Amino acid sequence: MNVRLGPDPSSCGVWWLRTTTCLSLTLAAGLACIALPAAAQEFGPPSVNQAPPFPVPEEGYEVEGRPGPPGSGFVLHYTPTAIAWEAFEGPGIPAGLQRRLLSQSPSMGAVAQITYVPAGWRQAAGYDEVDNELVVLDGDLSFGEGAGAERLARYSYSYIPAGVMRGSMASRQGAVLLQWWKGKPKFTASDRDRPGARVEARIRDWNQFDAAWYIGKPFPDYRSGGNFPGALHKLLREDPDTGEMTWMTFSSSIPAPPSGKPSNFGGGYEVHPSFEEYFFLEKTNDTVIGECLEQGETPVTYGDRTYWWRPGGVAHGGHMSRGERDAGYTISIVRTGTPLWATYVSDCSYKTGLEYTGEGWKKYDYDVPRYRVHE
Repeated sequence: MNVRLGPDPSSCGVWWLRTTTCLSLTLAAGLACIALPAAAQEFGPPSVNQAPPFPVPEEGYEVEGRPGPPGSGFVLHYTPTAIAWEAFEGPGIPAGLQRRLLSQSPSMGAVAQITYVPAGWRQAAGYDEVDNELVVLDGDLSFGEGAGAERLARYSYSYIPAGVMRGSMASRQGAVLLQWWKGKPKFTASDRDRPGARVEARIRDWNQFDAAWYIGKPFPDYRSGGNFPGALHKLLREDPDTGEMTWMTFSSSIPAPPSGKPSNFGGGYEVHPSFEEYFFLEKTNDTVIGECLEQGETPVTYGDRTYWWRPGGVAHGGHMSRGERDAGYTISIVRTGTPLWATYVSDCSYKTGLEYTGEGWKKYDYDVPRYRVHE
């Protein structure tokens, strides 16, 4: 009796079940093969619906892939210091800026980049034609002057929706920014907002050192059954119109022998309907994550100041996702194109789901629609 996993051209038949059993009988007339299905392993439906409680976009940067270096598969990832600086130019943007381009949207030209602002650089008051979102990694940056100025220092955050006027932009000592533009960068000098600008979505004066870490709310639930116990977050932005999210996450590890117990993913893999974009602000140890790419499960190592863009629908996690053995911590900036949501599968075959309950994890027959990476 031979047990085969999945279809095999040399098997006696193809059965889309958990396993295929082939019984070989030697008969007087020759060798015959009879394919008999083994009892399928069924778990039934989940206790509650695991699908996201919001519509998943069918097109656009929220669900697209971004081209990466050769061999990167669907996960675009690297250490930004490996990218050469280049001049950063755009209509209305004064010369002198440089950038390391991290990724670029093929559908709308949106970019993620590390931006270098030299000491003394200045830009007039006005508005960006596309959303401008930034975190100060080092140095200083200001918008406006006098008592009403927005002054940003290390790990400060600002979000300026398209068309919202902000004061003159300047840096005294120079700055390095982690920056996102939701389209091709373009600036218009002005002393007022563009008509129809989303002034209510503006976020200013946010500083990591002034904001407290918290467990649970106001960070929204991102899975059925509640968030991971003990996860520490600082929610920077949840867009009132699009649901886009930007947040900061803190995690730590302590020395401990391998226990063999399931990880936060229940020993399985997490799947998001939207892209998930990460930048490690600080990290003491490398983390290895199993990515369910087209070529199969692929281990990817993520270290300090690593950036990556993972399209929606790419499962990740598994036994490799919590491999740190030494004491350490990680502070990350994370972004999604829709509200964050996660469902869980047992492996890269996407056939069995994992549901988190108050008593732990349980398996169910996976029926959440697959999210496909859009070209």
